[in-house]
Amino acid sequence: LFILCFLAVLLAHAAQSADRIVSGEDVTSTTFAPWQVSLQKSGSHFCGGSVISATRIMCAAHCVQTPASSTTVVVGTTDYRYPGQSRTALSWLRHPSYNSRTIDYDYSMITVSALTLNSDVAAIEVASQEYAAGTQALITGWGKTSGGILGQIPNTLQFAYTPLVSVADCRAQWGYTQITDRMQCAGGQGNSGCNGDSGGPLAVNDNGTWKLVGNTSWGSSGCTTSIPSAWSKNSAVYSWIQSNM
Repeated sequence: LFILCFLAVLLAHAAQSADRIVSGEDVTSTTFAPWQVSLQKSGSHFCGGSVISATRIMCAAHCVQTPASSTTVVVGTTDYRYPGQSRTALSWLRHPSYNSRTIDYDYSMITVSALTLNSDVAAIEVASQEYAAGTQALITGWGKTSGGILGQIPNTLQFAYTPLVSVADCRAQWGYTQITDRMQCAGGQGNSGCNGDSGGPLAVNDNGTWKLVGNTSWGSSGCTTSIPSAWSKNSAVYSWIQSNM
């Protein structure tokens, strides 16, 4: 489905921060994933994010831009070039334990002036619990649709469904120390993430309610779909997220 491209980091299998979705499909309605955010600088998309309240956007620490005001938050659209609503970031908080070398604690939160919440722009509930391996999750983003220098950022939001992967199975691919308790692996079965999807949502439908399980963090440098990628797992720092809402 789609591939998330990640910021380059020297890790096992040459991992890098996730930026895109490979083998995905076009999202045709703004109501499909109304929590989806495009983060832009000078009109160019660079990371994704998720609306978690009228004034808070969940993202990844490796996406943080300074000053915060250099980032425009775009919501309510399937084409990042044409915002339904847009806000200038007021502040951007990175998790204090973020490690740029290991990409651990890859969490950040953006504060914006209040969005108008409706059917096109809606907050997604942050997951407070873990979900079992094999649970189907939704990934969305404007990341590249193929690896390599020829990969292009799509204008239209992409989506794919992919299974969650257990810690044991993910460590079998990436190594024991690389996968921490703050990481939720998914994909590796024909879809994953790549450049441009970073910070974007990994969501699970829990009995009719969508829950934000994780934020696109890192994966294979070639956006390979045969091995899982990692999302920063929100349940692991749920109290930190709630304290900054």
